[in-house]
Amino acid sequence: MTTVETVKAYINQLCTEAGVDGEKAFSPDNNAWYFEKGSSTLELFFTSYEISDNSERTFLRCFSPIYPIPLDLPTRQELYHIALEINSRNMGVKIGTLAERGYMYAIGERDIEGMDYAEFVALINDVAFWSDHLDELLKSRFGEPESNLN
Repeated sequence: MTTVETVKAYINQLCTEAGVDGEKAFSPDNNAWYFEKGSSTLELFFTSYEISDNSERTFLRCFSPIYPIPLDLPTRQELYHIALEINSRNMGVKIGTLAERGYMYAIGERDIEGMDYAEFVALINDVAFWSDHLDELLKSRFGEPESNLN
């Protein structure tokens, strides 16, 4: 059984391997870790919910901003259309938005049950790879954004 504490140890191990202090990468305000992998900025956090038998499932989620949500409605609709196509074609990542942040994100997530370190690293590497690839794709399609979190 993989616990939240085990996955936190994975996060700290990955931070150490990347030369990042895991404690400094953690934000208690957001209950999330933030660090860079390649040209991607990654946010890692846990989300849990109760399932029908009164037990809980916990997921590790990894978000990376890839493009700001355009204010122009036709451009925004085109961006959403492209995101839906990306979701149906690419493996290991999905595209989503957080309207309150004003950004589109590459998102990877996995139930922590049974997760080992290699699977954890694969999740992080997938999101970092796709984030880098997708932000370049969207920049080529829509132009350089006026503001970018990456």
